[in-house]
Amino acid sequence: MTQEQKINRGTIIIFVLSIVLVLCLCVTATLAYFAGNQTSNVTLIMGGPVRVTMVNKNFEETYGDGNLVMNIKTNRQQLLPGIGIDMQAIAKLTSSDINPTPALLRAILDIEVIGLDAKLAKEVENMIRSDLGKALTYRIDSSLPGARDGWVTFDDGNYYYCSQNKVIDEVTGQEYIELKPISTNSVGNNIPFINGTFQFPTQAYTNKYANVEIIFNLTFQAIQDKIVNDQGERIPNTIFNVKQVLDSVDWDKHNN
Repeated sequence: MTQEQKINRGTIIIFVLSIVLVLCLCVTATLAYFAGNQTSNVTLIMGGPVRVTMVNKNFEETYGDGNLVMNIKTNRQQLLPGIGIDMQAIAKLTSSDINPTPALLRAILDIEVIGLDAKLAKEVENMIRSDLGKALTYRIDSSLPGARDGWVTFDDGNYYYCSQNKVIDEVTGQEYIELKPISTNSVGNNIPFINGTFQFPTQAYTNKYANVEIIFNLTFQAIQDKIVNDQGERIPNTIFNVKQVLDSVDWDKHNN
């Protein structure tokens, strides 16, 4: 390579580097003119509170002992085998008219038998529950005649108000019973739990059951519709999912 060729080659290299440098400077200078400002905000409003009270068949609210209205169908005051008992308990769900929130509902019925050992007490409770169930409005599947929304018993022994329809999970394809979302407002939506007459059991009763004291305790619990998992994603309103939420609620704080 001649000296002249070397000089020319060096000139070309320097020229190319200069172009790159100039381009870089131009880009840097141009970027400095890009600027802007934008503000955006979204207001999210919490749903209204969900409240549940207990009323009788005349939709009269009572408080404290006596919420569960009961009348014995006889002139006698003692509870006897085969006697008819009229029991009234309707859940009244209310919310605000400004931002009403649909609700999901559970009923917990405790039957306490005092005066017997644990085994006999459980037998009495089971007999009462069996006959008491005739006065409940149970759910009937929409594929069967007389389909209706109603109560379903779960393996925890409690009652959940469910839709007559079954829902298929879009991800898993699993079919499940969905709790019925109950509309609410300031006036209230009445959901009957027990509002009829059932017969006190007659089978297996002997003198050993005499003077036994039986206490009925009924609790209604309501939460907002649309429950979510730990990631905030919507999950189906199955009994299992709703039970987990209801079991975790500090009810004393919500009721104050």
